[in-house]
Amino acid sequence: MNLPLASGASSCRQQQGILPLAKGMARRLAFLTSNQGKLLEAQQHLAPSGWQVEQFLIDDKVPELIEPQCDNLEEVAMSKVSQAISILQADGRGSQAVLVEDAGLFLHAYPGFPGVYSSSVLASLGCDGILRLMQEERGAHFEAVAVLWDGETSHIGRGICQGKIAERASHGEGFGFDPIFIPDDLEDGTSTDGQPFGAVSMEMKQRFSHRRKALDELLEILPK
Repeated sequence: MNLPLASGASSCRQQQGILPLAKGMARRLAFLTSNQGKLLEAQQHLAPSGWQVEQFLIDDKVPELIEPQCDNLEEVAMSKVSQAISILQADGRGSQAVLVEDAGLFLHAYPGFPGVYSSSVLASLGCDGILRLMQEERGAHFEAVAVLWDGETSHIGRGICQGKIAERASHGEGFGFDPIFIPDDLEDGTSTDGQPFGAVSMEMKQRFSHRRKALDELLEILPK
C-alpha cells in the first residue's frame, strides 16, 4: 500500500504519508513501543490534551517490526508507521490512530553516532561504554521524531535537547542513556543543577525532554 507523504517528509522504502484528524474522532491512540518509560512519558504528556495513550498490542504482544535501513530518524519512524498500518489493517483496525516515535543520542565528538543506531549501541556498549569513548569533547544532544497516523494521514513532530555527557552515570527514574546525559539549562533558568536525566524526577525531565518537544509539535499541528 502506497500513501502520499505528508508535506516536507523524507522518503524511505515502504513508507506512507498521512492526513488531518477527522473532527470529533475518538482520541484513543496506540503507541508502538516496548519501552515502558517512553509509554509513560507519552501518557503523561498527551492525557491533558484528550489523548488516551495505550500500548500497541496484537494478541497481547508488541509486534516485531523489520528494522528499516534508513539514514535518519524521520525515515526510520515513517517506515515503522507504514509497517504498523499494515499490521492494523490485517487485524481489521486500519482506522485506528497510531503513534511511532524514534529517538537517538548524538555525540558531537563522533558526528552521527550513535544516532539511528542508539538502541543497538545501548544494548552492546551500554552507558559505561559511551563514557569510555568520551575525551575532551563531551557535547551531545538527543533528537526525537514522533509520527502520528490518525487513520487517514500522518503528522510529524520533531524535538531536540542539547546537553553533554556526564563524567559518570547516575541511575534513577530514567531509561536508555538518561543516566549519562546532562541537559543544558533552559532559557527560563530551569536547571537540573548538573545532574543527568537519570538522577532527576520524571516531571523535571519532561521540561527538557526531546520527546516532549516532538509531541508538543504534533499537538500544535493536529486539527483541534
